[in-house]
Amino acid sequence: MSSLTSTSTLRPKDPPDSTLLGFQAPKETRRLSRRRLWAYAIREGFVALLPLTLLGAMANVLAYLPIQGYNAWMSQSFGPQWADTAALSLNATMGIMGLASAMVIAMRLSALLAEHGSRSEAPQASVAAVAAAGFMLVVLPGQPKDLSVLGYVHILEGLLVGLATAELMHWASRWLPRHEGLNALESGVPLQQALRLSEQAAIVLGLVYLGHHTLSSVIGPWLLSTVLAPLHQTLQAHLPGAWLMNVLLVLINQLLWLVGINGGQLFLSMGAAGATYLADPAVLYAPHAASPTFVNAFAHLGGAGATWGLIIACLLNCKDAGLRKLAWFSALPALLNVNELLLFGIPLVFGRALLVPFVAAPALNCLIAVAAVEWGGMALSGQAVVWSTPMLISGYVLTDSWSGAAVQAVALCCSVLIYLPYVRRLEAQRQRRNQRTLSAALSFLTNPIQAPPSLLERADNLGDIARALMEDFRRDLGGPQVTLAYQPQHDATGRVVGVEALLRWRHVVHGPIPTAAIINIAEECETIHTIGHWVVNQACADLAQWRRAGWDGFVVSINMSPAQLENPDWVTVVRKALQSHNLDAPSLDLEITEGRMMSSSQQADDTLAELEALGLKLSMDDFGMGCTSLLYMQRFRMHSIKLDGRLTRDVLNNPVDQDIIRAVARLGKSQGVCVVAEFVEHQAQRDLLQDLGCDLFQGWLYSPALPAAEMPAYLARVHRPA
Repeated sequence: MSSLTSTSTLRPKDPPDSTLLGFQAPKETRRLSRRRLWAYAIREGFVALLPLTLLGAMANVLAYLPIQGYNAWMSQSFGPQWADTAALSLNATMGIMGLASAMVIAMRLSALLAEHGSRSEAPQASVAAVAAAGFMLVVLPGQPKDLSVLGYVHILEGLLVGLATAELMHWASRWLPRHEGLNALESGVPLQQALRLSEQAAIVLGLVYLGHHTLSSVIGPWLLSTVLAPLHQTLQAHLPGAWLMNVLLVLINQLLWLVGINGGQLFLSMGAAGATYLADPAVLYAPHAASPTFVNAFAHLGGAGATWGLIIACLLNCKDAGLRKLAWFSALPALLNVNELLLFGIPLVFGRALLVPFVAAPALNCLIAVAAVEWGGMALSGQAVVWSTPMLISGYVLTDSWSGAAVQAVALCCSVLIYLPYVRRLEAQRQRRNQRTLSAALSFLTNPIQAPPSLLERADNLGDIARALMEDFRRDLGGPQVTLAYQPQHDATGRVVGVEALLRWRHVVHGPIPTAAIINIAEECETIHTIGHWVVNQACADLAQWRRAGWDGFVVSINMSPAQLENPDWVTVVRKALQSHNLDAPSLDLEITEGRMMSSSQQADDTLAELEALGLKLSMDDFGMGCTSLLYMQRFRMHSIKLDGRLTRDVLNNPVDQDIIRAVARLGKSQGVCVVAEFVEHQAQRDLLQDLGCDLFQGWLYSPALPAAEMPAYLARVHRPA
């Protein structure tokens, strides 16, 4: 599906210039709190690390899948060292996840802070480097100096260091001296920047170290002695049954994931430290402790939150193209129980829409599996598996029978049923939010855009939507979604003297899109020329068909963007369209629009001169609210000028509009140019416009724009050939 329907999949981007040139984003996305900026930074950081996670999960399966035939085949095919290579790949990916998370989260938060007004001179690469150094300061003291300290075991430290580094770098950049006393010619600007960055880095690293030292030496011991130690002692002394311990493990893991913390890795490290209420990963099912291997295999189907249920629910029930696309993309990683794409894409982390099923589905799965062991006779008589072993395979290996796979299948069905109603509600919420954002963007895009920045280069919501609209329109151009409608033009006697060809696009998801929005975007790229080529050929084809049916005596007006005047091939395109449909040049009236600043280049003048020499009629559209149209009247012979609709709509009530129209009509008569009034909706309005000097009239008083197939019937009712 199109990018337009998926632009808000990860987050609504909304830098402080969202009001630039009048664009107003929906209220909920205009200004983000620090908490939401941190949440976005964590989400996007982990999404950026998804390739490492996926590769690490694949290496994990390759290295540790406990199937004897598989291991023998791998050794025979790739040599006895294949497992070492897979383990090395695991260490090179997930083994550095703590360090990598600190770096990417710091970079993303730094960029987000810059977008939202907290400007900093520190390059993102420098911020990432400082975060890496800060992470080392936090995790290395008292730890074995090997690669393991850089991995998932310290993912929480990486998250906190990344956030702290970005915030402190931005704070330091605002308060530290700029060394402006250095002579730039003598010392060079790079030296000034290097001094500032060195000072910032030193202060930030010092604060990170002091903050960690305070947490570990003061707050940590207090928290341990007053909260964690009593809980630990209680659990050690009075171990409840496996059903409660496993469900507690699931619930705590889910709650930690909701704030971006990988609870499973924390539990593994706690188990390695000797916590008796957590069984060793080699133990498949402990009677009085939580079993991480059991929980991973039977509760987390697809990853934390039993997200295979979410994926299938989206594919079965969702019409939202963005959710369906995300579900399809998440299916392959979910085979290895990697679900960061869903966790940070929907998002589930820091999200509320799917909080209940995210916690309830794995908890219910856990209860089903425990019941199968305690009362259903499912024997865990197989071998332990790593967490990334695919569903069904893990159930079979753990039980050495299909009973484990069957229990997983039942749990999966329950997960789907739990997620389904919440997915429907999420879809409705997304549609409402997307529609509000799209409506705000289209309201801006429809207005004349007179200056930079380029819509297609903006980094905010407006830029996302502009690019998505352009992508979708290019896909639809030439198909049934893009058509021409024709609005008749009548003279003072009521005779049809022309029809204006108007571009229409019905988006497959969002319905009709204003033509002005598409043209304003297309004028920034080559698509405006593609539109012009299609429109002139389609209009000529329709006119030729009407002529063959006997309808004559009127011209077809086609809007021509000033950008098309810069195209040296435009005249050839028009000439070939006329020739291919056996039409004479006066059959077409090209209306030059004045939405953007008009070109005064030599190429534009040459193009207009060639069109005029070809015998085409030239007209000015939206006349009266700009100044450049007068320059064109000065240089070229115009057939007609069309009054700007902002003048004609309120002419009955606005004396100033009446004076402007009267003056334009006098100018037109002195130059022998017809004056066309559009947006004529009432008889009194039309009569006043005629009294003011208008010659031709166009609007709903006569007819709305009609599809080409309906024009013959309209002409049969009202047309009187000259």
